Amino acid sequence: MGRGRKVEMGRRQAVKIRRRQQRRWWKVKMRPRMKMGEKDIKERRDLLMAKYYETLNKSEGFDVSGAPFDMNPIRAYHCDDGCCELALLYAMMGLHRYNLLQGKNLQLSRVKKYNKTSCTHIDTYYITLEAEDPDCGSLQIFQTEVNERRYRKFALACPVARVLGETKKTITGGDIKLEYRPKLPELPEEDPFVEDGTNRFYLLKDSELQDNDWIRLYLELAVATTNRDIDVVEESLTNLKILKVATESTQGLGDFDAVFYIEYEDSCEARVGKDVHRVAIVRRILDKQSEVLCLRGHNQSINKSAAM
Repeated sequence: MGRGRKVEMGRRQAVKIRRRQQRRWWKVKMRPRMKMGEKDIKERRDLLMAKYYETLNKSEGFDVSGAPFDMNPIRAYHCDDGCCELALLYAMMGLHRYNLLQGKNLQLSRVKKYNKTSCTHIDTYYITLEAEDPDCGSLQIFQTEVNERRYRKFALACPVARVLGETKKTITGGDIKLEYRPKLPELPEEDPFVEDGTNRFYLLKDSELQDNDWIRLYLELAVATTNRDIDVVEESLTNLKILKVATESTQGLGDFDAVFYIEYEDSCEARVGKDVHRVAIVRRILDKQSEVLCLRGHNQSINKSAAM
């Protein structure tokens, strides 16, 4: 018998032995399941589901592992190599809510991770981020939850925004009734960007625009939420240019129930065509008792007849 034939026979024998070992291993592994009846399998699955939801509820959605069933209700995304634009904007919305309530000025350093519901296009984001306190330069781990109320519409609610480990503070007082779906503001007949002596609208100064970066956040949220594909913003937001901002409020920029009119230019032809002169209308409601921040609005041509 030639050497080549002997080698071939040895190889075939090794394959047979390996397959025999695999079959034995599989039988040992599957034996407990083969002995389980339909009732036992259901009880085991129910136990795994109960443990999964117990962990999910305990972490309030911020820490999850793989679900023990096919449809995972929460998906985890780690941002070591970048983060989607919507998650970044929602992280800044959570910081904005915290700053309004606590009188702080925390700024976004980076998003570490976020978990997102995966069963519908109307999602809830559970975001863990690093926030910097400019007063002392320290970094803090921060958590925020943002709920989308409608798909491809600017309708958001932020019920959670906190420094990790911080005890929830309930702020008493205030008379604003919580509205998860506040009335959608419209562009008024009067020009809000022209002071007419009625004191209905207040036109912000350039210094106020520079000192309140959340106004830019409102504009980017108004554009991003209405121009998206699932969780991807379709076009860049860098070419948005704010021209004027007016507010309809009785208590100034810190009013918890206020409407803002943001006149801007959008040079992205893929998004707006030739209709570059536009206005974003935003209503903000922040309830002191529940501490829920709601933002709702839309963007349209400065020509009211061409509203989006």
